[in-house]
Amino acid sequence: MGDMINAACMADHFEKIQKLPDPILGCPNFRRVPGYKVYCCGQPTIAGFEATLNKVCGDIYPKDGKIIWLNLRQEPSLYVNGEPICARPPNKIGEYAELGNITRDIAKANEVDFLQVCEKRAEENGGKIKAVDINKKDIRTDRLKKSRV
Repeated sequence: MGDMINAACMADHFEKIQKLPDPILGCPNFRRVPGYKVYCCGQPTIAGFEATLNKVCGDIYPKDGKIIWLNLRQEPSLYVNGEPICARPPNKIGEYAELGNITRDIAKANEVDFLQVCEKRAEENGGKIKAVDINKKDIRTDRLKKSRV
């Protein structure tokens, strides 16, 4: 992707994102690979991470043990007030965006650049970031508060 200056901020969650039964609030389309302790989901909210870990770990696994969580997204994402926002090419809102051969180093650099661009946008806009949903409808965030996962 590379060009974070012109990237659109797109909300990862949208109405009717949940397609599977037994939803976990904040963790869209959570599911288990049958026969394995391998789980999949859409991009969770910060609260969704916690809810998912509680469901997966329960009383069976120690919650202080190691858990490997892989994010296989190509585009960078960040959390604004606990909600996931991703960088998208402006012409790829609400549709699949094939971004090419994205390496770990490219993904990391894009995330750093995207965060800097969003902080600058918030600074210029009274602490708020303009984002869109998958239908290209404008969304205004509350004042930007950094979230850590």
